Amino acid sequence: MNDDYISGLRKDLVAAAARQQQTGRAARVARPLRPRAWSPLAVLGAAATAATVLVVVLGIRAILPAPQPADPKILATFHIGAQPRDAVAVGGALLVADYGGNIVRIDTPDGNARWQLRVGGTPVSIEADGNAVWVMTIDAAARPARSNLLKLDSRSGRELARIPVRGYGDAIATGAGGLWVNADLHTGGIARIDLRSFERTAFIPGAETAGLAATERTLWTRHLDSVFERDERGRVINRVDGISPTLGFTSQRTLLADADGAWVVGQSDGQLYRIEHGRVVQRLAVGQTAGVIARAGSDIWVSAGSGVDRYELVRVDPEEGKVTGRLDLGSRVPQTIVPVGKQLWVVTSTGDVLRVNPG
Repeated sequence: MNDDYISGLRKDLVAAAARQQQTGRAARVARPLRPRAWSPLAVLGAAATAATVLVVVLGIRAILPAPQPADPKILATFHIGAQPRDAVAVGGALLVADYGGNIVRIDTPDGNARWQLRVGGTPVSIEADGNAVWVMTIDAAARPARSNLLKLDSRSGRELARIPVRGYGDAIATGAGGLWVNADLHTGGIARIDLRSFERTAFIPGAETAGLAATERTLWTRHLDSVFERDERGRVINRVDGISPTLGFTSQRTLLADADGAWVVGQSDGQLYRIEHGRVVQRLAVGQTAGVIARAGSDIWVSAGSGVDRYELVRVDPEEGKVTGRLDLGSRVPQTIVPVGKQLWVVTSTGDVLRVNPG
């Protein structure tokens, strides 16, 4: 490869860095570099990383293919018996709550069940906070039906606390100053509970919730076809309407919040919505229907329906806004997706737990 080619390629990358209005990956790759310090290998390396975006956006003459991620694949399948409801990763282990009234701890990556704990009632939502695990249970046999919030030690399964919850709780999320509980499924209401004192420190009345998610400073709540962004006291910051309604349980993870906004699964229309500053900034079709969502590294993972009784695990590049991989799951319905280290664990409604190489 001759010096004229390298020189021309260097100039193109310098031009990319100078176009400050370009905030995509190409400009970010080029901007920190200094042209006089670029060796031919450095130039080719930067061009290879940025090639796809530069070709489309800047018209660069370097046609170097950007590396494509490998397709995801199933590495192992484990069966835990009862139908799972929710799962969470804690300290390299997977904790699965099932309809049989159990919390099962599965060590990764070997898939061995280390312990199984009966919690009483039906565990419907599970969250982690350090080495503590929070579980919302429903005792439907009681009259009237009641809920309990349990605090468990993630390593031993020992029960550390049992807190009665007013009403009929169905979902929990940690963040924004505490543990948020969908406190009454029928009359509405979301309570924030202090993780140390167990006292209720905030309450949102009349909120019939279809999903919860939280970051360090914000709470996201889903209501029919609307999504609300709230502050630490539960006050509304932004509202977005016109989101496709959910099809599953309130505790299903159909919201994925981050520092800049949230990803929302449109379960009934198969769309993935990106919300920022109170508006939808992106829509992406992932399937005929969609299910649950998780983030692993820089990728977003969504379950999707691809046909009658057919389901897929879909990998999305959030920066490019496109699907980069699909994994056929057959008739197994993903209940939740849990990243553990460099692998994904997909818990299905049939009681199968799939260990997946994300590619």
